[in-house]
Amino acid sequence: MANQNQIAVLHQGIDIGIDYWNKWREQNSRENIDLSGVRCAHANLSKVDFSDADLSEAELQGSNLVAANLRDAILTLANLSGANLTLATFRGVRFYMTNLSGANLSLANLSSVNLSLADLSGANLKGAMLHYANLTGANLSGADLSGADLSEAILWGVNLNGANLSDVVLCEADLSGANLRGANLTRANLSGTTLRRTDLNGARLTDAMLS
Repeated sequence: MANQNQIAVLHQGIDIGIDYWNKWREQNSRENIDLSGVRCAHANLSKVDFSDADLSEAELQGSNLVAANLRDAILTLANLSGANLTLATFRGVRFYMTNLSGANLSLANLSSVNLSLADLSGANLKGAMLHYANLTGANLSGADLSGADLSEAILWGVNLNGANLSDVVLCEADLSGANLRGANLTRANLSGTTLRRTDLNGARLTDAMLS
């Protein structure tokens, strides 16, 4: 159950500066942070410390979360659609059915993160680190993954319909049953990639490495 006192402190930090919240976290480092269901849509949360916080079902759509610390946070069923998550820290984050559609995750480090069933349609993942990430069943239709590192990622049944995968690294990744219809795979590195039952109808593979 959400801690209403903690939510009040967070909202105060949004009003006067997020450093207020971060300093409160430092002074109360032993408290379990439960912000489940918090409503902070379109808020300025740049560099916020949400590490180890329960943000399940949180409404953070359209918020500025540039360089946010989300390490080991719980984002189950959270709404982060349209949020700016550039350079955010995601190590150990628990995603499940998280809405990240239209979010900006460029240059974010999502290595080894479990994003199964997440909605990332139209998201900006340009240059993102997704090495070893689990994207099973995720929706990445229309997403920009150009230059991203998806080497050894698990992409079973992922929807990449119309996605921009130019210059992406997919070495040893598993795209079994994935939908890549109309995707742009120009100069993509697909060496060792598993493409069993993968739908590549209409995909652009110009200069792609398929060895």
